[in-house]
Amino acid sequence: MRKIQRSQIILVLCFAIMVGIFLGFKFTESGTYQLVSYQNGNLQIQDTYHHFWLAKNALATSNDRNLCIMDEQGNILALKEGLVNLHTKAITENTSYTIDGTDEKGYINGQYGADALYLGANSDGSKILCMISGVRAWFDRKDVVLYPYSNQVHGSYYTIQGNSLHHTISLSVTDSQSVTYAIGPKPDGLQENTMYYSYDGHWFYDSFDELSDDMQLESHDHAINTKAYYNPYQFMPHRSMTSLSATDFNAFLEKKQRTHSLLYDQGETFLSAQKKYGINAAMVFALACNESAYGQSAIAKSTNNLFGHAAYDSNPNAATTYASIADCIQVHDVDFIQKGYANPKDSRYHGSWFGDKSTGINVQYASDPYWGEKAASIYYQLEPNIKNKPSTWICTQDISVYDKPNGHVLYTYSKKTIMSVIIKKQAHGWTQIASEVPIKNGAININGTYQNDSAYIEGD
Repeated sequence: MRKIQRSQIILVLCFAIMVGIFLGFKFTESGTYQLVSYQNGNLQIQDTYHHFWLAKNALATSNDRNLCIMDEQGNILALKEGLVNLHTKAITENTSYTIDGTDEKGYINGQYGADALYLGANSDGSKILCMISGVRAWFDRKDVVLYPYSNQVHGSYYTIQGNSLHHTISLSVTDSQSVTYAIGPKPDGLQENTMYYSYDGHWFYDSFDELSDDMQLESHDHAINTKAYYNPYQFMPHRSMTSLSATDFNAFLEKKQRTHSLLYDQGETFLSAQKKYGINAAMVFALACNESAYGQSAIAKSTNNLFGHAAYDSNPNAATTYASIADCIQVHDVDFIQKGYANPKDSRYHGSWFGDKSTGINVQYASDPYWGEKAASIYYQLEPNIKNKPSTWICTQDISVYDKPNGHVLYTYSKKTIMSVIIKKQAHGWTQIASEVPIKNGAININGTYQNDSAYIEGD
């Protein structure tokens, strides 16, 4: 018997491995995935794969910005760059998401903001990563529709008009339905007669391509502005004060031709609540205008409910009924703001400012991704010259808030979260700020009376 040579054994083994790889690929085929160049509505098939991850790798290495992956039914599963359409359900239905890098859940209603910025897909195309209203989040692909970016899609954008920043929000990716709000003072570096793109409201681009590239890399190297923009009306803590008088509130409503509003002649009610509970009356009034159609919605008129309390998207008629406007404001200031949205120990707390879907009250208060901007827009019109603007930044490390220098820790802002405060004084290595909550004996006291309470952070 002839002895089998070692080279023959190696050859047989290599053949077996190749057969195994072939069979492995064959048995793990998950469908047909076409790499398609999508230009001006015309489809050009570039290649075909039977594993999504292979198609995804080819997409990633291509320089064709119009490239996408389609399945056998013609559904787009992944993009090189483009928009995610969230306007896919009735107004009574919200769409859930998971915040990128966490297990935290959120929700959005696409009727109020149709488009999000596409950022990527998971390994099998069942989840889509996108950005809207500041949040990077994963959506189920069955809940959204993907569109390569072209002049045939309609996304949201920002413009400068005079000294104001305007946001035009797309209500439909497939046509030009939109609404526009003046949301605050213009950021440094932005000019009139230019369309700017942003899906966080902090970094602005005059090129969609550069926006997409930067956001996919989680950078802002090509942004027009060199410093992050934080709209002071959108990031004002509720623990601040307005300098408006009761007549200023009426003058605002008169200008809006809303003299038959429930809010008319209620300025003193809002100001009295500010004095008693330490919650900014102008912000509460702006929120009431936003939630109650300036005090003229049917729900507000029948329930004295100015803030949409319990008026859920799925059942608006479940709204809470109040005996009076004053009762409603008291419950809102104390039970909703002090004990909830301005209470760092409460699950609803993400900062007491209006915010967006990544930070502030908007995270959990409303399904509208731009609820915070809309409330800020009204606040901006109501009080266009706020005296004491907030200081806002992203924390580069955990920042503890103390009851006094070297005292007890009241609460902590985590690294990479936004912190917005009213600074009172800086001295001796400490910064005195307006506390988010009443303080008693070195601890949070949510049942206490807020008396212009101060807190402290290290550094000045």
